[in-house]
Amino acid sequence: MIFLTDPNTISRSCAEGMACVYPEFTRTVPDSFNGRALLHHPAESDRVNIIVVAGGGGNPQTHSFVTGSDLADIAINGSLRAAPSAYDIYEAARYVHSSKGYLMIFNNFMGDILNCDMAIELMALDGLSGKMCPFHDDCLSVPQNEDRKNRAGLIGFLYGVKAANACARAGASLEETAALVEHINERTSSVLITMDFDNKILYFGEGISGEPAPLSFKNEFSIESCAKHALDILIDDLKPLPNEKLHILINRTSAGKFEDAYSLAKSVYDHAGSRIPISRMSAGHYMFMTDSYGLSVTALCSDESIEPYLQKRCFTDSFIL
Repeated sequence: MIFLTDPNTISRSCAEGMACVYPEFTRTVPDSFNGRALLHHPAESDRVNIIVVAGGGGNPQTHSFVTGSDLADIAINGSLRAAPSAYDIYEAARYVHSSKGYLMIFNNFMGDILNCDMAIELMALDGLSGKMCPFHDDCLSVPQNEDRKNRAGLIGFLYGVKAANACARAGASLEETAALVEHINERTSSVLITMDFDNKILYFGEGISGEPAPLSFKNEFSIESCAKHALDILIDDLKPLPNEKLHILINRTSAGKFEDAYSLAKSVYDHAGSRIPISRMSAGHYMFMTDSYGLSVTALCSDESIEPYLQKRCFTDSFIL
């Protein structure tokens, strides 16, 4: 991925630019060491605050746009292709100084786990409490018989952020908010679909760092095949319960097309049919994921403990969820 912005300052430049464009909604941490954190403005320190910890600036895991009144209170990017440091996270938390604590939500990669764990230790020295929830929704990132906690994260964390914000605003404690998000984590599954247009092949499960796809289908090159196979994979993984409804999120990659995302959403809706009721669908460009042409499908099996926290539509400068 190529940028005109200086790679050494790309995260700071992005955060400062967003704060300039949307001063009524966002701001950076004053006198920040790295300037990589973007805060929802005004800060609310009397409830649990939600922190989205992204990967490196400019890579597929960039989440600066997740801040908002109904999403993350703090979003932090690292430098180019490097995870945010523990001090980046600690510095933002210390500035807001929430009396109810912080829940860190991020995709399940070891560097982010280690940095968040260290940030929690640093926060504790200032009397601030924190918990973390690494999302592991990429259902084809490890063999099927492996523990799902070994999976990588993809895009399901967005459901966790949305529900966590609503839960925190309802007055829940850090422990209650973390328990809800972990429940969502366990009931969420995602699959990335990439395409070889020359050879008419659909690939399912290609890794965001170029890992080969474990599943492929030739001579089924259509939106309908994408929907059918994605839904089969996700339902087989989640095994929905009778009291659950589906939330579906369609994401297009940096090369994916607007029209294909919504066509896939309609086809997924049609293929779901009577198999399981759909509560809500969303479609758009939420994450880059890969430079390849592709689309991802995320399914959340929502029950009565989750459903109330997902009903409100969330708006950012980039998407609707």
